[in-house]
Amino acid sequence: MRALAARRRLGSGRWALGTVALASVLLAATATAVTVQAGGVRISVLSQIIPYKLPRERPAPIAVFVAGHLEAVDRGIPPRLERLTIEVNRHGLLQSRGLPVCRVREVQPASTSRALANCGPALIGSGQFWAHIILPDQAPYPTKGRLLVFNGRHHGKPALLAQIYTSHPFNSSFVVNFAIRRISRGPYETELSASLPETLGSWGYLDRIKLTLRRKYSFQGRRLSYFNAACPALPGADRALFPLAHATFSFAGGKRLGATVEKSCRVKS
Repeated sequence: MRALAARRRLGSGRWALGTVALASVLLAATATAVTVQAGGVRISVLSQIIPYKLPRERPAPIAVFVAGHLEAVDRGIPPRLERLTIEVNRHGLLQSRGLPVCRVREVQPASTSRALANCGPALIGSGQFWAHIILPDQAPYPTKGRLLVFNGRHHGKPALLAQIYTSHPFNSSFVVNFAIRRISRGPYETELSASLPETLGSWGYLDRIKLTLRRKYSFQGRRLSYFNAACPALPGADRALFPLAHATFSFAGGKRLGATVEKSCRVKS
């Protein structure tokens, strides 16, 4: 465990694994569903990590798959999500050393094709989103589009930049900037936090997302992975169960939802 901790230095470009939303990152080969509900709001997340078997201490490359759904229990318009905070267990590792960096101005405003042209080498995830646009004196209008996640920096600090773009019924793009901060709070060592753009709330609301986070790359003759994890089983055990992440969703009007995701993994022999 000391060897693992020694690898986590912000100055080296490595941070404990986190993801957006994106609200849980799971160490299991089989998909796992988590649902939380409070104050008339329900959030469901279906997630998976491959592979299920991981080294006991040395972080190994992983791929993360996430699908999320936000809805009002009464099927009406849910309150605006203002802030999302995710605390991630210390046994994950995000490694960005040598990976190109994207800036907000390069992906906002921008179409998907323009964002990829400007920041394609910094891409670490992609997927789709479904949303409802709110127009005056009209019922919410359904739309969908692309979701891209880039390795970024914001105000000189490491960040994850999540860009959404749709061309229907009109061209719209937004960027959610997730700041990455090292913490020491029980089993958690990294915090991802984002305040959602107010213009996104006035435009409409996101219903669902599907996202794949995976990026391998070469640097100084070495093959590296942006997303990595180890299985923290005790000596003599080949499996572990632990709190992987805690997510807090803060809505307009003061509503808050919190959920802790507990996951298991198996030690790779």
